[in-house]
Amino acid sequence: MPRPSRPESDIQDVNKKVNEETSDTLFWEYLAPVKHRIYNFILKSLGFSQDADDVFQETVLHAFQYFRTFKKDRDFSTWIYSIASNEIKKHYKKASRTSGCLDAALLHSPDSSHTHQLTKEVYLFANSLSQRQRKVFFLFYDSGFTIAEISRITGLRQGNIKFILNQARQNLKSIMGE
Repeated sequence: MPRPSRPESDIQDVNKKVNEETSDTLFWEYLAPVKHRIYNFILKSLGFSQDADDVFQETVLHAFQYFRTFKKDRDFSTWIYSIASNEIKKHYKKASRTSGCLDAALLHSPDSSHTHQLTKEVYLFANSLSQRQRKVFFLFYDSGFTIAEISRITGLRQGNIKFILNQARQNLKSIMGE
């Protein structure tokens, strides 16, 4: 007795489901090595606000939803940092801007090294930068992105990135008195 053939739409549905499951697994593999860096970027960009958890979740959710649009020949971290950058912008548009402060445990952690203390001070004073300066500052100095990568992440021109970084450095120098 001949085996009944499956309708073409059933085969397409099965293939689509297999591709979606593969894509889901691939997304989590791409995310794993960068998720802590993204969270730290969001946390610092929001002035160590507790809203960072929500913004991080929104970032991951949107990245997961739109992962099918990600071109595999591109840099995943640049792509997801762009999403995080947009989520930070949305957060600031929704909420009235409040100045954040560092977690008390971070400020009072026992460490006598001068470098560690200076780093804590820079992070503390970076909270007083404008939201745009703080975001570019942390992308460059903390996350280690190049000017070109920051341009792709934020959508700003490279000349603007350099200007914003210079402003942030000047502001930090004047705030810190150095």
